[in-house]
Amino acid sequence: MLVALSRGRKNYDLRYFLVRGGAVILIAALLGTRIVQFFPFTDADVLYLIGISLPLAYLFLSWNSRRRWLIIAAIFRIAPVLQFMFGYAKLPLQIPVIGPMTGVQPDPFAVFHQWFIDGWFPLFPWLGISLPGAQLGVIRWEAGRVNSSVTPKIADIALGFLMAGLTVWMVFPGRIYTRLGYVELFYPPTIAFLVTITGVILCLFVIADTLPQTCRLLDPIPAMGECSPAIYLIHSLIIAWLIAPLHLSLPLPGFGLCYALLVAGMIAISYELRRIRSGNPQRSVIARMLIGG
Repeated sequence: MLVALSRGRKNYDLRYFLVRGGAVILIAALLGTRIVQFFPFTDADVLYLIGISLPLAYLFLSWNSRRRWLIIAAIFRIAPVLQFMFGYAKLPLQIPVIGPMTGVQPDPFAVFHQWFIDGWFPLFPWLGISLPGAQLGVIRWEAGRVNSSVTPKIADIALGFLMAGLTVWMVFPGRIYTRLGYVELFYPPTIAFLVTITGVILCLFVIADTLPQTCRLLDPIPAMGECSPAIYLIHSLIIAWLIAPLHLSLPLPGFGLCYALLVAGMIAISYELRRIRSGNPQRSVIARMLIGG
């Protein structure tokens, strides 16, 4: 959505999004090699998806609305076909950094498979989430104004997506894999999941717009969103360097407490970064990308 805002109001060109996207991809590669110790550009991590999506969303918005919706529909249709034709691996491809030094080379076809079908966040179908976000940004900030989501049409669409997705999900639940300890609902990302999550996101837009602007209850969400690259980097460091080496196996209450402490810590860091940002308007490009502004 912010691509639409930056493109429309700030008139940023393609070069701006190429630089930002390239920086995000570079961070993803550094995280992979230095923190989790895996060969970069092989597992289609979420940061790679974000980095690629930034310039693609800019180009996507240069087309007319009808063509944009056709592209979104095509992505949703292509993804299950690719999974059916080429399969979906239970585990992502992760090659240790020292692998090539010992003669273990990444298989180009396997890497291609990861990027387009069964990596952590492959282009199909996850572009079907990022590109609609850009389209929603156009609708949200149309003609220089902020359009509310609290309309009967948007509410009906949101509930329609949510109910349709849940219905299909219950009838055809499909496979769900636990990948390296990550218990998620989108391995693999089925059409039912994508339709459901689209409905959830739209419903959250409607709910958020019904709250008064003076409500501070949800302020931690934009606070973390303003510096989301830094939050992602910091939480990855905490998990890799502090939590993972302990090899903890906690009961649900203990896990819930630790998770709550981690979230509280991230919120506290986001507010501190907001304070730093407001007191230091002259920041480098890297600093602006990490902490916002």
